[in-house]
Amino acid sequence: MLLLDEIQTLDDLDLENQLVFLRTDLDAPLDKDGKITDNTRIVAAVPTIKKLQQLGARIVVASRFGEATRPLKKKRSASAPSIEPAAALLSELCECEVLLPDGCVGDSLKKVLLNLRTTQICVLENLLTEEEGGRPAEAIARELMGHVDVYVADSVRALSLDSATTSEMPRLMEFRAAGQQMMKELQCIARIRSGIDAPRVLIWGGNSISDRVDVLKRLAQSATHVVMVGVAGNTMQRALGGFVGTSTIEEDYLAGARTLAEQLGPKLVLPEDVLAANSTKATEPEVYPADEIPADLMALDIGPKTQAKIRELIAHAGTVIWCGTVGFHKSPAFSQGTRSVGDAMIDTSAFTMIIGDDSVAAARTLMDDSLQSIDCVALGGPATLALLDENKLTALEALRGTNHE
Repeated sequence: MLLLDEIQTLDDLDLENQLVFLRTDLDAPLDKDGKITDNTRIVAAVPTIKKLQQLGARIVVASRFGEATRPLKKKRSASAPSIEPAAALLSELCECEVLLPDGCVGDSLKKVLLNLRTTQICVLENLLTEEEGGRPAEAIARELMGHVDVYVADSVRALSLDSATTSEMPRLMEFRAAGQQMMKELQCIARIRSGIDAPRVLIWGGNSISDRVDVLKRLAQSATHVVMVGVAGNTMQRALGGFVGTSTIEEDYLAGARTLAEQLGPKLVLPEDVLAANSTKATEPEVYPADEIPADLMALDIGPKTQAKIRELIAHAGTVIWCGTVGFHKSPAFSQGTRSVGDAMIDTSAFTMIIGDDSVAAARTLMDDSLQSIDCVALGGPATLALLDENKLTALEALRGTNHE
């Protein structure tokens, strides 16, 4: 079965005056004062909401909130943050009144939905509170679906969850569809999986190779060049006998990295030079060969020769996929590599895709005004990578209708 088979769109349903449950992603990081610092996902939800409004639907928006600032591997406490900051921003972006019940279920929600107009939006309180509160997922789903007519999924990122609002509701409901944002990303994933648009350049960075090695190998099969940068590049250099100083590497994966290098063969492209310093706070880094970094320095960005090489590869590519950060872009002294890759992707005629929270955040920081030139800014994170690896996701199969009652 092809990725898009049996997935309905908004245009396939009659939504006039229907109460639509929109499972989207309004998650955003917050600063210490509780203010949103990156509104990427909230902005991405707007086209589907406006489309639903045009089709005459009454809209209930549901999302988890607070996961973007949730410490890795830490369980969510019962006191999840209120979704109110996201709801307020959504009201501003959609230029309409947003109603926020006290909870995800119960009398407060019933009261709001009873008089909900098409010119308003109801935003449910943070789903984390309900979905991680211990109640069975099906029980939550059945309570929610008792209020609505249609289910719409609009977050690829949420497809990695097996929860009341991502897999149970579409499994149980008769009318369901994918929203604008989800369809665009799924179409891009399908295009990547098809193998068209050669030659392909895969730029692979970030903090780990081993965590994503399966999808890396899958994408490498159709790639002409696999460019390893960041910690991934450091690890490959060290595995192949290079001297990387105090650079961050994946120590436990050196043997695996050597095997991977053999498997990639001539496709593998490693940095020729890097910007190195003794601290991320340094302001005047020096250029060194990528495999001859002094013992007391660390690689924090790719160097000018490597930037030029990557720009050349991108210029002659049919597809460019960027996954994982290039360098320590948060410091101006080490942001040039990221900016160089981003600028080259904007200038190329190739099909371009940026994947992963870190990569998207870096691109947003350094090239926000130009992101519309990228064909696909994938917000799905692990779910996007899983689909690129051609894995099945329970939530997507439920939306497709292949695991319905």
